[in-house]
Amino acid sequence: MSLSTAVTPRTQAGRSRGVLASIGWILILPAVILIGWAITAATVDSLVFPGPLQSLARLGEDLSEPGFRQSIVSTVTLLLAGWSLAVIVGTLVGFALGLSNFWSAVFETPLFALYSIPKVTLYPVFLLFLGIGDASRLTFAFFHGVFPIALLVMAATRSMDKNFLKLADVLVLPWYTRLRLILIPALLPSIVTAVRIAFGLTLLGLILAEMFSAQSGLGRELVSNVANVRVDHIAGQVVFIAILAVIPGFALRWGEKRITRRYGS
Repeated sequence: MSLSTAVTPRTQAGRSRGVLASIGWILILPAVILIGWAITAATVDSLVFPGPLQSLARLGEDLSEPGFRQSIVSTVTLLLAGWSLAVIVGTLVGFALGLSNFWSAVFETPLFALYSIPKVTLYPVFLLFLGIGDASRLTFAFFHGVFPIALLVMAATRSMDKNFLKLADVLVLPWYTRLRLILIPALLPSIVTAVRIAFGLTLLGLILAEMFSAQSGLGRELVSNVANVRVDHIAGQVVFIAILAVIPGFALRWGEKRITRRYGS
């Protein structure tokens, strides 16, 4: 029996235990939160602090309403559009700037400065130029997600060994060969990390935009319930938004680990 065949089952068993442990923690954490929530609600015993069962029941009522389902469709559609645009634009800009030490040094400080600004303070500017509607919501969501992608891809491109690109020039390799053998292995771990971070930021920007000015969307539903002091509906919708953020986040994290394990070295 070869060494590889002797080690492989042991390695696979270790990976399986790691996956089961991760799934266990993923399931334990929501259970702990729900138990703590139920105990607190029972202890307080107040109408302004609903329990998990009451909140989930109100969420079920909201899901049965066509208007709320339309709000979900509106939010998810704009989220996917804004996130996709942020990934494409951020990757291209970060890659273009990272190829040149001069241009990356020129734009690095302004990009960090823009990224550090509390973007909610800039939303009136978006409304001024784009008006109330999907255009301002989409642009604001995109604005939240594009900067971490551009910065991370720029840093990864700048730290990439440029000798590989010079060797590709000498060998006159076609662009698809350079992409497959050089660029993807070098940049993909940073790109998937940036994509994961940008998803949550894009969702945050979209919800904020919907809370300020929108005729539909989950943010608009939250503001409507706050105005009507429907705390149980608010709690149920917060749970729904958390699920909308957490499940794709875990999926992206899982993909990030696999890609980093394969290309990180």
